[in-house]
Amino acid sequence: MKGAQTDRYAEAKRVALAAADLPESARDGFVVGECGVDEALLHEVRWMLAAIDSTHTAPLPVLQVTSPDLTGQDAQARDTRHYRLLRHLGEGGMGTVYLAERVDDDFSQQVALKLLTAAAEGSPVLTERFCQERKLLARLEHSGIARLLDGGLLADGRPFLAMEYVDGERVDVWCDRRGLDLTGRIELFLKVCTAVEYAHRNLIIHRDIKPANILVTADGSPKLLDFGIARMVGDHLDPQRTATAAQAMTLAYASPEQIERLPLTAAADVYSLGVVLYQLVAGRRPYQELVTPHVLSNAIIAGNLVSPSRAARLARQEAGLPPARGRAVPSDLEAIILKALRRRIDERYASVTALAVDLRRFLECRPVEARRGRHWYRARRYMQRNRWPLTAAAAVLLTMLAGLFASLVALGDARAARSLAEQRQQQLERVVAFQQSMLDSVDIDAMGHAITRARLADTSTNPAGSTDLARRMLDTFVVNHALDRIGPDFADAPRLAADVRQSLARVLLNIGSYDHAATELEQVLAARQRLMPADPDGVLSAQLDLARVRLRQGDLASAGALYSGVVAATALRPIGDPVRVRAQAGRAKVLSGQGHLEEARQEQQSLFNALSRTMPATDPGLLRLRRDLVITLIGLGQRDEALELAQPMVELDRTTFGAEAPETLDAMITLAQLQHYRHNFEKSLVLAREVVAIRTRRLGANHPDTLAARHMLAMDEVYLSGDEATYAKADQDVKAVIEARSRVLGPDHPATIASMTLMVRLLAKRGNATDDPAVRHAFMARAIAIEQQILAAHQRQLGENHPDTLMAHGSLANLLSYDGQYQEALSQARLTLAGQIRVLGPQHPIVFATYNLLGDIEAAAGHWAAARDPYEKALEGRNELLGKGDAHTIESASRLYGVLEHLHDTAAAQAVRQRYMDPVIAMDPGKLNASLRGERQEALSMLGAAKSPQLP
Repeated sequence: MKGAQTDRYAEAKRVALAAADLPESARDGFVVGECGVDEALLHEVRWMLAAIDSTHTAPLPVLQVTSPDLTGQDAQARDTRHYRLLRHLGEGGMGTVYLAERVDDDFSQQVALKLLTAAAEGSPVLTERFCQERKLLARLEHSGIARLLDGGLLADGRPFLAMEYVDGERVDVWCDRRGLDLTGRIELFLKVCTAVEYAHRNLIIHRDIKPANILVTADGSPKLLDFGIARMVGDHLDPQRTATAAQAMTLAYASPEQIERLPLTAAADVYSLGVVLYQLVAGRRPYQELVTPHVLSNAIIAGNLVSPSRAARLARQEAGLPPARGRAVPSDLEAIILKALRRRIDERYASVTALAVDLRRFLECRPVEARRGRHWYRARRYMQRNRWPLTAAAAVLLTMLAGLFASLVALGDARAARSLAEQRQQQLERVVAFQQSMLDSVDIDAMGHAITRARLADTSTNPAGSTDLARRMLDTFVVNHALDRIGPDFADAPRLAADVRQSLARVLLNIGSYDHAATELEQVLAARQRLMPADPDGVLSAQLDLARVRLRQGDLASAGALYSGVVAATALRPIGDPVRVRAQAGRAKVLSGQGHLEEARQEQQSLFNALSRTMPATDPGLLRLRRDLVITLIGLGQRDEALELAQPMVELDRTTFGAEAPETLDAMITLAQLQHYRHNFEKSLVLAREVVAIRTRRLGANHPDTLAARHMLAMDEVYLSGDEATYAKADQDVKAVIEARSRVLGPDHPATIASMTLMVRLLAKRGNATDDPAVRHAFMARAIAIEQQILAAHQRQLGENHPDTLMAHGSLANLLSYDGQYQEALSQARLTLAGQIRVLGPQHPIVFATYNLLGDIEAAAGHWAAARDPYEKALEGRNELLGKGDAHTIESASRLYGVLEHLHDTAAAQAVRQRYMDPVIAMDPGKLNASLRGERQEALSMLGAAKSPQLP
């Protein structure tokens, strides 16, 4: 009868533990299927599941020294010993372990206190096994095994164990956190083998060796824990206890004979150690992909293992890591692991000692018994062990042979080197002669007359005019003259002619003569393609230079095609190859310019992360990539991420290139752009003004790079303007940039359109600042006309779904609203919102700005109820994305407050006021930036208290 009860308990325990790992929705169906028509078994399984749930979810009760509850915070033995439980450490099949403190008068000691779980209290078999664990641990005294410190019965007669508390990590986690190499992992594993050897010498089989039962302390010492299902070697007298223990084992680390419930020997622990070693070196367990207990059991019994080397490759692939070079797991080590995991006991290592010996042979580069190697294998290991003596002997022999060979080859090499040197010398002499001839033949008289005429035509005293004049003279009388001479002077050396022409084209690119540079680079590319396949790198170089020019010209389609071609041609090169890096970075810039911002960010971030691991932070290519990534993040609205990346950028460029280098100035303008979009207009203005001064002096006022800085400066002026004087200054500067960009880059260039958009912003701001309806309408009419030109250009060049096109629709909606054309304004705003949600996603900051715009239009039309919803959406999104103290958040709050007052929803209005408006009103306006000062004033206006004396 007792045996039948034990079998039922074991079966119930198996089903309950399997069901506990399932979701609650799937548990009952699984339990009913396993129990079938056995109602008694079904009742017992459900009781166990309830006990497991209560043990896992119930909070620890208040400390009671004499409490008989084993899950309480105090446990008292029959004698004077007291244990105070500190916290829960873990739980196994039959026991719960707590960190406890033993307090006996003036003696205090921390221990791991093990008590029976609620589910095990009623089982005589588990209670007997708990007591058996104490007997076994009492026999063991080893530095690698957690010691038994105390044991006995509680005041109510229930057993407890007090063991050495091990403050450590699982062995696999410990190795991974420290990036331990293969040798370090094996040496640590050998220490575990020593502890298991000791237990076996004391005739104790652990039977549950797994990483969770091997903790490694801070000093790197492993400790073997949990002998809860261990037993004495040869103890086969109680089949019921063996059957129950089979359910308590950890299936993933169990040996085939444990699953089949056969008599066990030390070979079971050898198998489990093999599983642990497999996991340490391969990064995953055998059969890890199998999650169903039945399927896993069958696989272990069948013994069809995936090799550790293949498993290691799968683990790296799952972790997103690149494939390891060579074999993931050395063949000797793989043979050792597979021998430990043999299906048949007689094919495994005879003992843990034999396993440890073979591992030490592997570390010493000696032949391992698992390989049963032949003569060549043993010879190879001999050479690995004695590589230095053998290397020295081989070096002597090779030196003698190399000396003879070198003597024979040296003459041929010398002749080849002399021939190459003579060829290079001839090429250098030709280039020097060309430079001399070209400079001698420059028409100095024509250049002088041209400079004089230009001076007479330019009545200004602006020194920047001299720089622009110098650039024109360099292009016309030096570079262009040299280009005309290349054909006749290098007719017999097409490759050398292409080199010289490409060098001069780069000069044209740097001085801002983009059209001229593109013409010359097209000739270079055609010449190099005619030389294929003799000059493949030359073709790639010409394609990259031409793509760079096309990007500067605003021809994104041509630039994208050229960059993509180079990316495809260099796909097999290392990730850090300079040509490949330039091509990938260029393609990402094109994607960003075309509005594919997320695709651009992913490519830039991936490339930046890969290069950051192998290159210093001051690498020029890495610095350029950092700037590109910051610009893309700004476009995506991820301004905090952009700031984190941009903060060290200027100093890195200044250290690497110099204070006035083009790269440093690019970094300063990028940082100015970021500060502008973070509403720090004053900081942005300081940076932009400094760059304008340097570029004007070095490049001239009309160089495209100078115009980019002047545009940034004008943009800050527009946003900071607030009276007629500042409006007039901003108007003058924006007009000058539009005129110069139209002349230098063309009226449809994206940069020119950007400056026209800035003019629209200024006109709208000036129109809103006046109380004269006629003047207001005049400003709005001009702004609407320009915005319609901008929208048409964007639709023609970028397409309807480009973010810039959608922004133009939104800007037009804003202007139409200002002009009283509310119905058309709403149509344009709704079109903008739908497109931005589709292209940029619903959480982009610009989307919430468009919600705010919809609210503005409805409010201006007097549709107060219709204005409430978009204002609430704008406020909610801006608060979540930007914070309640951001200027944009306060803007939406102030306008929502006004709508709520018109709707007489006083409670809601007061809630908005108290949360968003009052804090900024209470601030000292002298300590706020221009954006927040403006929003503070708007909040005051909404409250009708702009002149209230009690407010600061």
